[in-house]
Amino acid sequence: MIVATAGHVDHGKTSLVRALTGVDTDRLPEEKRRGMSIDLGFAYLPQAGGEAIAFVDVPGHERFVRNMTAGVTGIDLALLVVAADDGPMPQTREHLAILEHLGAPRLLAVLSKIDRVAPERLVEAEAELRALLPDTEIMKVSSATGEGVDALRSRLVALARDIPPRDSAQRFRMHVDRAFVIDGLGLVVTGTVASGAIDAGDEVQVLPAGRKARVRSLRANNGEAARAVAGQRCALALHGVSRDEVGRGDVIADAGPVPVSKLLDIEVAWFGAPITRPKALAVHLGTAMRQARLSPFARFARLAFPHEVSAWHGDRLLLRDPGTQRLIGAGVVVDSLPPARGAGRRERIAGLDATQAFDALLADGMVDMAWFEKVFHEAPRDAPELVAFAVRGDRHVMRRERWDDLCTQLERAVGEWHAAHAESIGPRPSEVGAPLAAIIDFLVEAGRLVREGPCLRLPGHRPVLTPQDEALWQKFAPLLEGDGAKPPRVHELAAQLAMEPKAVTDFLQRAARAGRVHRVAPNRYFLPRSVERLVDLAVSLDEESAHQGFGAATFRDRCGLGRNLTIEVLEYLDSSGYTRRAGDLRRARKISLEEKRPRWGARTSNPERGV
Repeated sequence: MIVATAGHVDHGKTSLVRALTGVDTDRLPEEKRRGMSIDLGFAYLPQAGGEAIAFVDVPGHERFVRNMTAGVTGIDLALLVVAADDGPMPQTREHLAILEHLGAPRLLAVLSKIDRVAPERLVEAEAELRALLPDTEIMKVSSATGEGVDALRSRLVALARDIPPRDSAQRFRMHVDRAFVIDGLGLVVTGTVASGAIDAGDEVQVLPAGRKARVRSLRANNGEAARAVAGQRCALALHGVSRDEVGRGDVIADAGPVPVSKLLDIEVAWFGAPITRPKALAVHLGTAMRQARLSPFARFARLAFPHEVSAWHGDRLLLRDPGTQRLIGAGVVVDSLPPARGAGRRERIAGLDATQAFDALLADGMVDMAWFEKVFHEAPRDAPELVAFAVRGDRHVMRRERWDDLCTQLERAVGEWHAAHAESIGPRPSEVGAPLAAIIDFLVEAGRLVREGPCLRLPGHRPVLTPQDEALWQKFAPLLEGDGAKPPRVHELAAQLAMEPKAVTDFLQRAARAGRVHRVAPNRYFLPRSVERLVDLAVSLDEESAHQGFGAATFRDRCGLGRNLTIEVLEYLDSSGYTRRAGDLRRARKISLEEKRPRWGARTSNPERGV
C-alpha cells in the first residue's frame, strides 16, 4: 500500500511519518534549516509478511503544490493531516480538492498536535474537520507524545490488508518523481508503478523523448527485487540513458507503442466559472507540470503544449492559473492522439462521449488497432466478431455487418456506373467513392469485382465499341505496339494514319473508356499489356530492394524510356495505385490487369475474423 500525506503547511505531516516509521523524510539541507518540507520525502513501514507500507510525504506550502501533486500520483490512501490548534486551512482545502480530482481511492483524516490544545478546543477542531469531511474516518494523534500513533499504525496495517492487488496484466508505466546517480550503479529513477509489471533486464523507453534503455536492476517497496508490479514504489537502475536525459515528469514505459503528442483532448470539470476562450494554463500531469494553451469546445477542451507529452486515455490532470496560482479545474484525458483539426465536429464529440467503449468506437466506423493500443494502453478484450484488414500497413478492425454493407454499396455503385456508361470499362475507385482499398482487394479476390487497369467492373460487364470504332481500332492496335518500349505520340499516330490529331485523341479516349488503352501521359496511350510489363518491372525492382523502394533513375535504366516519359509513367502508376511514393522512392503494389491476385499487400485482400 502506498500512502501519501496531505495538508496545510506546518500541520505535522513529516513528524507524523517519523512517528510512524522512525524515518525523517526531510533530507535536504534547506528543509533542515527552515523546518519545512520543500520536496517529496519517502519512508517505509515494514510488515510481517515481508511487504512494506510506503509513505510519500509531500510539502504543504502553497509555493510547492507542484511537488505535492507529483507525490500523490498513483497512491492507495491519503492521510489528510489537520492540526488541532489551527483546524482546516486554505491548503487543507486545496490538497483535498487535488486528492479528489486525481482519484485517490481512499482518504483517512488525521487530527494532529492534540497535545497542544485544551479538551474543549479538541472537540471544536474535530467538529470543524467533520464538517469538511462528514463521511471520513478521523484519527487523533500527537507525534510529540506518541498518543494515538500506535492506533493509527494499526489502522494503516489493517487497511493495507484490504487493498486489492492492481492489475499487472496491463502494460508497464511509471511516472518519474526522482532521478539520481549512485556510484557503481549508475542512473536510478524512482516512482510509483502505475500499471503493469517490470522485470530486471527488460527494455524500456523514457517518454516523451522516446530514449531506449534497459533495466539493469530494481528495488520494489524499498527491498531488492527481480520484479515490480502496479501499486509498488519502485527504483529502476537504467542502462543506456544519462542523468541529464531523465527527470521528474518523465514516464518510463515498456518498449511497445506509446502515445506521444503535443495535443491532448480532455473532459473538464471547472472549479468555478468555466473558461470560454483560449487561455494559457499550467497543467499538472502525472509527476510533471507543463505549460499549455487550453481551447474549450463543447464540454471538452484541447490542450496544446509547446513540447510533446505522453498521456493515456483516462489519465487525470489538474489545471492551474499561472497568474493567480489557483486551481481552476481538473480534467480526464479522452484522446491522447487527437487529430490536428476538426476537434469540435459533432460526430467527433459524440465519439469522445463514449471512447471508453470499444463497441462505441466500432459503431462510428473502423478502429485503428495501433492507435487504440497507444491511447487506451491495452488491446480490447472480448471483442465481437470483426473483420481485420490493413490500411497503409496498420491493422484496423470493423464490424462484419458494416464491412458487408460497404461491399454491397461498392458493387451497387459500379453497377450503376455501368448502366450510365455502357461503353466504358468501368469507374476508377475515386469515381464511386470506394471507401477502402482493402474492400476492393477483397471483392476482386472473391470474384465479385474485376480490375481493369485503374478501373473496376462487374464480372459480367464488357464494353463494346461501335462498329466504326472497332474497325478503326484494328488500324490503331499494331501502331500502339511502338518499338516494344513506348508507343508513338498522338501527333505521330495522326501522321501515320493521315488523321487530325484531335480526331486521334477523341478516338483514343473512347478506346480508353472501353479498356483497350490507358492514357499514361497527355500525349501517349499504352496498351494494357505494355502497362502490365511496367507494373511487373516496378514489382521486381521493389522485391530486389527488399521492399525498401526504388528510385526513378533505376526504373528509367531498366525500362528503356527517356527521363521525361519515365516520370510520366511513374506518376501514372502512382495515381492508379500500382505504386506508392514516399519521398524519392516508390513501393510497388501488384494489381493485375487480367484478374490476377495482388502480390503486394496480399494480407489486406483476405479479411480475418476476430482480433
